[in-house]
Amino acid sequence: MAPAPASRHQGRQRLRKLLLHFVGLLIGVAAFLALDWFGTAAIEWAAKSKGAQGTCRVHDSVRHHALQPNCSTKLPWGGDSYEFFTNSLGFRDEKIRDVPLSGVRPRVLLLGDSFTESPIAWHDSYVGRIAAHLPQYDFLNGGVLSYSPSNYLNVARMVLAKRVEIDEVIVFIDISDTQDEAALYSDVDASGAVTTIDEKRSNLPTGTSWYGRWRLRIARHLMITNSIFEFFERYLVNRGYYHLYPNVEGDVFDRERSAWTYRKVDETDRFFAGYAPLGVEGGIAKEKAKMTLLWEELERHGVPLSVVVYPWPAQIVHDTPDSRQVLIWRDWCQGKCRRFISLFPQFFAVKDQCPRTEPGCWYPRYFIPGDIHYNAAGSALVADAIIISLTEAPPTKLSRGTAKR
Repeated sequence: MAPAPASRHQGRQRLRKLLLHFVGLLIGVAAFLALDWFGTAAIEWAAKSKGAQGTCRVHDSVRHHALQPNCSTKLPWGGDSYEFFTNSLGFRDEKIRDVPLSGVRPRVLLLGDSFTESPIAWHDSYVGRIAAHLPQYDFLNGGVLSYSPSNYLNVARMVLAKRVEIDEVIVFIDISDTQDEAALYSDVDASGAVTTIDEKRSNLPTGTSWYGRWRLRIARHLMITNSIFEFFERYLVNRGYYHLYPNVEGDVFDRERSAWTYRKVDETDRFFAGYAPLGVEGGIAKEKAKMTLLWEELERHGVPLSVVVYPWPAQIVHDTPDSRQVLIWRDWCQGKCRRFISLFPQFFAVKDQCPRTEPGCWYPRYFIPGDIHYNAAGSALVADAIIISLTEAPPTKLSRGTAKR
């Protein structure tokens, strides 16, 4: 039996309404994306038109790059910004200040890379927290973005050459130092001065998925849409789906730059896709050699050396508290270090405290969203461990007459 004319008419009407709703939805989505695109472009144009603030970063003939002394600026990081000051030595500090050659308080020089420099406010960073909690010591933050053992050595040599009195040096060895020594830095000459490869020719990671490349385009051009994606991505990470692609370096939880401690990495490609020309073992050997030179330099001046190691998000997901990074530097420290501190147990402990329904809760609690660096809570975790060690074995003012010349 053929359907009644009225029934056919009603069916066509329902189909027409469905098509109209679908077309309306497409138009709405297109309009939203267009507004987001032009709005994002307008915001970026307005920011550029105001003129970029100085970064306090300058070229250096020995260290490749450094921080300008007595500088003040505001630096962006992710969707936030923070005030940034340097002292007379060109080290990040709470404020612009002159660092005298000597002082009454024992002075501790902290060396490291971007984790130690820290892309958050001074009072939230682990160096700032340590300095605030232990005012009986004078802390100098020698950490600078992308430094590694070659430059930890160069910074210490610079400080000693200026006759700035130091009573202990604490080096925060980073996971990325291995790749930096293997593929980024090379010695200019016997002085220890370093240069880098042509960074414009450096390779991007080849393992970035289509989703990662697609997300990068959204992040660059669609600010509101990107925020929506970030919300859902963080929700998934919170529930143990560890995948985030905030920039060209790839997945926060499994980058080539940090993966050498738990899996095979690319040792044939250039920085920062791979570890060529030295490879992982060559990078580790060079790290150790530079750190040994640093230890010998400090030993001649009677200055004790300490080492701290800490995990990236990738280590917390794929590695163990007895990571290869921990074992390498614990072994190297035998007979050399006043103190060896591993932060791996602390971070694995907070991961274990997450409920079963939210196994990834540790990441948003202790790391900057979409980043590998610690937020205020993560920095506090680091600071607390250092404070305990410095309280149990306090730095002491050296008798300069006992230094080995």
